[in-house]
Amino acid sequence: MCVISDKITFCTCNSGSVEALKNYWALYRADKGKNEFLIGEPMLPSEFTDPNYKMNSLTLSKRLNEPDAFDIPIEFKSKDQLLVGLNNSADGADTLTYCFIFSKGKWRKQSIDVFQLINEYKEFTFGKMQQIKNANKTTQ
Repeated sequence: MCVISDKITFCTCNSGSVEALKNYWALYRADKGKNEFLIGEPMLPSEFTDPNYKMNSLTLSKRLNEPDAFDIPIEFKSKDQLLVGLNNSADGADTLTYCFIFSKGKWRKQSIDVFQLINEYKEFTFGKMQQIKNANKTTQ
């Protein structure tokens, strides 16, 4: 997997759906009225499958807290969650997922809880990313 660029930009351009994007970000907002209950099978978290996961997570966390990370201003709310999905294969089967929560005015790394997102949150907005790869630092 590549090392993520510290110049990555989160674009809000209309892309139809997250599923149509190779690399994406999705903002989820708590919905007190949502009353879903989904159970499922646990999966191995991305941090165990990529040797660059920790470094990329730190880069994303720092970049998300910079004022020009998104192409348009977005007013984030406490407890908003942001998923970043980076596809690491041609067929889309190897997507690494990074999760962040907005708290006290900053994005912070968080372990992903897919069931909490499905049961308690709704997708607020999403988009694709530009300048993802850091051309100078890659590992195989």
